[in-house]
Amino acid sequence: DREQNSAKRTTIYDLAKLANTSPTAVSSILNGTWKKRRISKRLAEEVTRLAEEQGYSTNIQASLLRRARSNIVGMIVPKYDNRYFGDIAERFEAMARERGLFPVVTCTQRDPALELEAAKELLSFQAETLIATGATDPDRITALCKAAGVTSINLDLPGRAAPSIISDNYA
Repeated sequence: DREQNSAKRTTIYDLAKLANTSPTAVSSILNGTWKKRRISKRLAEEVTRLAEEQGYSTNIQASLLRRARSNIVGMIVPKYDNRYFGDIAERFEAMARERGLFPVVTCTQRDPALELEAAKELLSFQAETLIATGATDPDRITALCKAAGVTSINLDLPGRAAPSIISDNYA
């Protein structure tokens, strides 16, 4: 296990060497723009196979440096064991993915300090939108988001500083 954790992660340069092509071609294949660059389907299939075989995964932090958007949307929920919040989190994830976004959900156990820490963490990952569900102090989270230039929305418990959506979980 220790040996596996210390192993070097596969990069696009490793894949390029294995496929006998350029790192630029590998990058185009992995980000889906290979057809525009007139890369052969055979090479695209080979690189895709090698990437899977080698356990390649995109370095999101490096990718964020190259593009203007993260496509990350974050949601803070107070409890996972509550059927209501669990359903909200599942629907949030499905709807985000349908829109090509990457959803990140974190549970804060209704702890105000943990809510704020979770918001800071989501912002550090360049979340573009943050939804605070059932937050104990939604305005504090909104202030943090505003300072970072990030859209925030309150769900279930209203705040005064951001749009709030109040549900009828009884009905």
